[in-house]
Amino acid sequence: MEASGIRRRVPQALLPRDKVARRHSRDDPSIMREGDRIIIIAVPIALSAGEPHVMTDTHGGLPNAVLEKTGEGNIRATLEALLVRKQRFPTACAEQLPVRVTQTEGGGRMIEIPYLVTTRMGSGEPGWVSCYDIMPWEDRRSEADVERISDLAAQLVNDSLQSATASGLTPEQLLHRRRLGVLFSGEGWSWRPELATERWTVLDQAGLPETDGAASGDGSLGRPFRGWLASTLCHLRRPLKSLSLPVELMPDRFTIPQFQAAAEGVLGQVLDKQVFRRNAINCGFLEDTGGHSDEIVGRPAKLFRFKIDVAVARSMQSVPLVLPLAGDLARYETIETLLSPVVTGPEKPDGIQRSAPRTENDD
Repeated sequence: MEASGIRRRVPQALLPRDKVARRHSRDDPSIMREGDRIIIIAVPIALSAGEPHVMTDTHGGLPNAVLEKTGEGNIRATLEALLVRKQRFPTACAEQLPVRVTQTEGGGRMIEIPYLVTTRMGSGEPGWVSCYDIMPWEDRRSEADVERISDLAAQLVNDSLQSATASGLTPEQLLHRRRLGVLFSGEGWSWRPELATERWTVLDQAGLPETDGAASGDGSLGRPFRGWLASTLCHLRRPLKSLSLPVELMPDRFTIPQFQAAAEGVLGQVLDKQVFRRNAINCGFLEDTGGHSDEIVGRPAKLFRFKIDVAVARSMQSVPLVLPLAGDLARYETIETLLSPVVTGPEKPDGIQRSAPRTENDD
């Protein structure tokens, strides 16, 4: 007999079909309801001198827009309209990150769908900011960086010990202290770069770093958008253990030292040179182009590239984008487009821009 107070989960196969549908429709963001609001957020990432940069809107936020029409084609069109570039790049790919669903006062839902957009940087393009200028605790490539992170971890530990009783730490406080050691490589724990989201959650709950999230105009990100950047770093870092780096982040041909600098920049930590070179050559992702680089003083370095099957697999795992050029938009501006809501227009008071995304039939 079933114990009192314990509810056993009924298998979905034994439920009536309409009851299963109602259960899923309450929380499933893919099932739209009246009053729902979908917001597309782009987190564009590119490498510059081996360091990851994010494109901001220069007002404390990330490129975003309300999706007026659902459908994969409209999402792709919205992302492309958000990321107007000054230079054309051969590849730009989008990957969906975890969705955030928030209940609104009117009974509807605000569904935020972030997309990591990997591309390459052009010279003179505004809005690109180093990820580590925004989240400096994620970079451990120098002794000063390590010391800064240690000081931050010590501050978090001291804040957690203020509520300790005379008899010592409670089990919950001991667990929290151990968690801080794991997240910030304290008390003998090794650095875990893929825990960027968890580190930001702890810092945000503690009110650190001190920022009100207001638009500062200097390219920094407010608090709501730093969470998306942390999720992006986490998403990029996880597969790097096997040296799997998005193809579109690297140039067409590169040397092993350039590849290592990119991996170290994304991970935020220094890697052993000999071990990395051996793993890079044996990972099965790269092939020798037969050429040599003349940018390195001394012995010319061999040039490598990603194998074609790696590039094809990457294109199948992501959504390829064709980013519009600023000059193209200006050339085709008409009175109708100027009067209609556009993504590049003034920002609304709530920080979310409105757009009327084109469909594939509009081309």
